[in-house]
Amino acid sequence: MFELDEGRKKILLWVIVCAIIFFGIGGLLVFSYFYNNRCYTKYQVVSEVERSDSNNVIYQYFQKNLLKYSQSGISLIDTKGKTQWNGGFEMKQAQVDTCGEQVIAADIGGNSFHIYNGKDEGIGMETTYPIARAKVSAQGIAAVLEQDTEGDSLKVYNPSANTTKLLIEIPSNVTEEGYPLDFDISPDGTALVASYMTVDGTEAKWKVNFYNFTDIGQDKNLLVGGREYDTQMVAGINFIDTDHVVIYREKGFDIYSGMKEPKPVFEKNFEDQIVSIANSDKYIGVVTTDKSQKNKRLSVFTPEGETVLECPIDYEYTDFHIYGEELFFNSTHHIDIMRMNGRPKFSSDFDVELTGVFPGGRSVEYIVVDHHTIRRIRMKSR
Repeated sequence: MFELDEGRKKILLWVIVCAIIFFGIGGLLVFSYFYNNRCYTKYQVVSEVERSDSNNVIYQYFQKNLLKYSQSGISLIDTKGKTQWNGGFEMKQAQVDTCGEQVIAADIGGNSFHIYNGKDEGIGMETTYPIARAKVSAQGIAAVLEQDTEGDSLKVYNPSANTTKLLIEIPSNVTEEGYPLDFDISPDGTALVASYMTVDGTEAKWKVNFYNFTDIGQDKNLLVGGREYDTQMVAGINFIDTDHVVIYREKGFDIYSGMKEPKPVFEKNFEDQIVSIANSDKYIGVVTTDKSQKNKRLSVFTPEGETVLECPIDYEYTDFHIYGEELFFNSTHHIDIMRMNGRPKFSSDFDVELTGVFPGGRSVEYIVVDHHTIRRIRMKSR
């Protein structure tokens, strides 16, 4: 009978052990991949809070909590419905912008705005002319577009200042600059980028100006750069971080960096029509559709222009948001949530009309707001 010597027995045993480890780890990795990338279609309600406000209240995600506001005030509530802070005001139409821990609530068409940081009662200010739009920096510096019959002005305020609160005023000459439409202030409050529209006969043209409030900008009358977009409409402007601003336009978007000497770092053009845009401090998401309006495509980029994700989607949705590493596509009675790797995570119908869907603090939980309740739900496979 053939027998292995001790040396060969040890080698054979070692090969068997290695094979068991190899296939065991491989099996574990395969299981882990499919487990972590599975799509949930069911959920259970973990907690539920009845809404005591009206349907005119708007909810948005802020600092891992929910910011709610209306014409008569603003408050921050945690995901369990507990109020963290609140501020009272009366406005014709409240518009809110956030940056870092700062929140600005401006009365569109009115003459006041309030800034909150969650640490005090907030600061209110009156403006000379009606407000068309307002933005805030991470330091609580406010940029406000005020409308006058003789011309609009972009004004930068420091409401916390003990003396002069108006820091900068950028008047617009309609004939030369055009009408200021959208703008954003950098998180550090040292730069502002604004889009303008001019009308030449029956033709509208757009351009973007870059302003800087540091010594470099002061030496150049604040204007440190600009770009002409001719007849291509500029749809919006948004700072992703202190050094990167995104200019959304009709056929794509441009990313500029270096606010003391702005330079384009990435330009993206789309052949198909842009139907939705969402961004976070890490990503820019764009959904396009072809001429048939049936074939949609999702593209996600970093602030440096690197493509993170590109894939077709067939979601029917009304709202598109990016929270953390997930993409939310919400309609009135349905939710689709996609991971940043392109794998679907959650897809479910609801029997109530949804007004907002937000992260719930845990990877398997979400906050769902409808007209009557705020619910925390937990995904489940069955």
